[in-house]
Amino acid sequence: MKKQLAWVLPVIFIIIALVVASFFDRGDDISFSSFTTSQHGASLLHDTLQHLGMPVRQSRRPLTQESCTNSVYVLIQPHAPRITPYIAEEMLEWVRDGGRLIFLCTTHPYSVFSHALGRPAQVMGDFALYRVGDGEVVTGRSRMVTNGILMNDHTHGQAIYSMLLRWDGEREIENIFFGEYYHGFHIAENFIGGLPLVIRLVLAQFVILAVVMVWHLGKRFGNPVPAYEEIEREENEYVRALARLYMKVDK
Repeated sequence: MKKQLAWVLPVIFIIIALVVASFFDRGDDISFSSFTTSQHGASLLHDTLQHLGMPVRQSRRPLTQESCTNSVYVLIQPHAPRITPYIAEEMLEWVRDGGRLIFLCTTHPYSVFSHALGRPAQVMGDFALYRVGDGEVVTGRSRMVTNGILMNDHTHGQAIYSMLLRWDGEREIENIFFGEYYHGFHIAENFIGGLPLVIRLVLAQFVILAVVMVWHLGKRFGNPVPAYEEIEREENEYVRALARLYMKVDK
């Protein structure tokens, strides 16, 4: 029994470690993502704003006209899915209703979006501010907020922080969403996928432990013991045996 546990328990821990690694795989190979900690990622901007007390979140849902207008969306070089004219117009409708959008793109592949903004109301270095209806849009080069640039020059990070402070002073910001949906991080459309990460991790561990325990407790230890069949007794066997015994005594 102890020998069996000696190798079963390490297997359990290895499986749990693999599950933890898969859940916390933050996709460090995706450029401009707030999950990515390498030089071409944007985790430094996200984490710094969070440490400064900003209500920063990472969103796996698209920005639509139904999104909360008390939130700020930060889209950095979005590439998946492609922003079509219809999607761009829906974003602008959200801005017109009072939403505030920071849209950073270095290569400018979405000219349909920038052309729809018109002339900027204010130019702040590499950033441009547009007023659209009741909301505002800030555009700029996404490369300037990558980890590698911000490590050496925090000017652009300070500019974004100042903009967020002004917005928060005018109307309290409920959430600041980094749009990870546009980097391919989509939330699963089911009950499990909608649960928080910690709960999904705990559920996965319970499932693995349950499977291992069922297998371990149901496993037969030692060599198989052959089953011996019992000889079926006759109903009058006792009477006949007693009769033979009396006959021997009489003799």
